[in-house]
Amino acid sequence: MQIEMFYLPTFMGMLIQFFVDYIKHRLTAKSRHGTHSPFVYKLVDEVIYDFSAKKVYDEIEKQRKKLLNDGRAGLNTRLLQLMYRLAYNHPSQMVILLGPDLGKESLYLAKAKPGTLIVTQRIEDSFSLDFVYITGAYTKETMLNYFNTCLPKVHENTLLVFNDIYRSKGMKEAWKEIKAHPKVTVTIDLFWIGLVYFRKGQVKEHFKIKF
Repeated sequence: MQIEMFYLPTFMGMLIQFFVDYIKHRLTAKSRHGTHSPFVYKLVDEVIYDFSAKKVYDEIEKQRKKLLNDGRAGLNTRLLQLMYRLAYNHPSQMVILLGPDLGKESLYLAKAKPGTLIVTQRIEDSFSLDFVYITGAYTKETMLNYFNTCLPKVHENTLLVFNDIYRSKGMKEAWKEIKAHPKVTVTIDLFWIGLVYFRKGQVKEHFKIKF
């Protein structure tokens, strides 16, 4: 009981801070009409804000219910559908889920690029880093380790997607460091996830987008 009482204020403090961060994000984030980058505007308009119903979503959910325990953690359905669209529309030869496989994410990513998904806990030399979804990086150190491991293998069409970038103070600090890295040219902060691009010739810009 003493242990529970000790952790309760800490948990509540984290929850309150998360809520405050979310409100701040909503107040400062823009829609597609607030972006002046043609690349980002097109991405937001055609991919991020494509909320149209798709038959493939129903197919994935039917498969998920057959294979997975619904109690597992992971992204909510709206974000899972966004992950599908991001992977489907990205010019990638290989899709990598880096971190623990929660089941739902791998189903959506595999459906987006059939035959290209690799689920792994670490990056091997032979992997082509076109599209990487990074999950389970619940500390600053883990998040930066994943980023630094990917860094030597990125190219101008690489997309790194980080989950839970506002989960803790440490992860917010890691996200800030990643944004500041000289190789990073464009980041898109959707609060729940962060997108990192390395486009050559692109002016360094950071975007907060409502989602």
